[in-house]
Amino acid sequence: MRATNEAGVSQHHHPSSVPTPAKPASAAPRRSRKRLGFVLGGALVIAGGVLLLRRGGAEPQPPPAATADVPRAKGDHISYSPAFAARAQIEVTEVQEARLEPAISLVGTVDFDAEYVAAIGTRLRGLVSRVEKFEGDSVKAGEALALVQSAELGEAQAAVSMLQADYEAAEINAKREAALSERKLTTAREMEVATVEARKAALKLKAAQQKVAALGGLGAGSELGSRIVRSPIAGTVVERNVSPGQFVDGELVAFKVANLEHLWIELDVFERNLPHVRVGDRAELRPLTGGVALQGTVAKVASTIDPETHSAIVRIEVPNRDRQLRIGQAVKATLHSSGTEQARPVVPTSAITFVDGKPTVFVAVGPGEVVVTRVMPGANDSARTEILSGVKAGDRVVTSGVFALKSELFR
Repeated sequence: MRATNEAGVSQHHHPSSVPTPAKPASAAPRRSRKRLGFVLGGALVIAGGVLLLRRGGAEPQPPPAATADVPRAKGDHISYSPAFAARAQIEVTEVQEARLEPAISLVGTVDFDAEYVAAIGTRLRGLVSRVEKFEGDSVKAGEALALVQSAELGEAQAAVSMLQADYEAAEINAKREAALSERKLTTAREMEVATVEARKAALKLKAAQQKVAALGGLGAGSELGSRIVRSPIAGTVVERNVSPGQFVDGELVAFKVANLEHLWIELDVFERNLPHVRVGDRAELRPLTGGVALQGTVAKVASTIDPETHSAIVRIEVPNRDRQLRIGQAVKATLHSSGTEQARPVVPTSAITFVDGKPTVFVAVGPGEVVVTRVMPGANDSARTEILSGVKAGDRVVTSGVFALKSELFR
């Protein structure tokens, strides 16, 4: 039987009609959502922290770089550490006073010794008919070099022959007049005229003979019109300017003969070294190609200085009997002068360097500190150099590690 409630709604009390409670949601989706929430929350926390650090705090700084151990320049003073001194091998030496015997090293050129050279000319116009000697040949004094045929010489020799005959006739006439005068068979005037004519003939003959001699036509083996060109000295033919069949004039230098056992070495010596070079000083010479050292002597010091090179020519006489030296060859020369007159401050040559083109030393003024000092060098003996101004005896200068200190000036 259907029952009706107060609201008029009927209800069925059948067991199958009783409502069942709703089932709860699955647990797996809930766990995934929780995990995602934790991740997003952590990311937001980290991002917020980074943002706070950037806004409120300074960025982290890199560690400072190590300071380089190099010299420090301030004006003319340079300071450096003991470690740098050891690394650059800096050494300091005290300036001493001494009298140097300067040894000036130069490179010179081998040249002829003018006292042992002959320039032999043709002296006249003519035709070269024969050449007897050529370059490199040895000759003796008076030996024939060439033969030149000359009409000029032939005329001069013919004139000598004619004047010789005139002289002989005049001499005979003068003697005859003298004999007649003694016998009173001629006048005194005629005898005087004959004597004067003989003297005039003698003078004309002598002048003609001198002309022939000047043309080189006299001498053994000479022919009329032929001039034998001879060497006036013993030596070697070093130059020849004639060939057979060549026509020459009187101004041509046909041959040059030199005695190569006596040579000169020409050196260009700077004016600052000239006061230390004197005639008679010893010189040691050695070819740049090597060989045995030769000994020479300063023979001449030029009295003028070239304004462009600020140097003067110094000539060294050197014997060359072994023919070790050749003309034009480069030679290293070391001049050993007689030394300075008084003691002066000297420093090892290694202490001197050039800064801006001026000679400079580094004077030590304390531990790890030097002063750049300009100096005026004087003479040197290759190992030491005298100082004319800039430092004094007792000062201490850097002798090793100079380049390392110099480099700091251009840093």
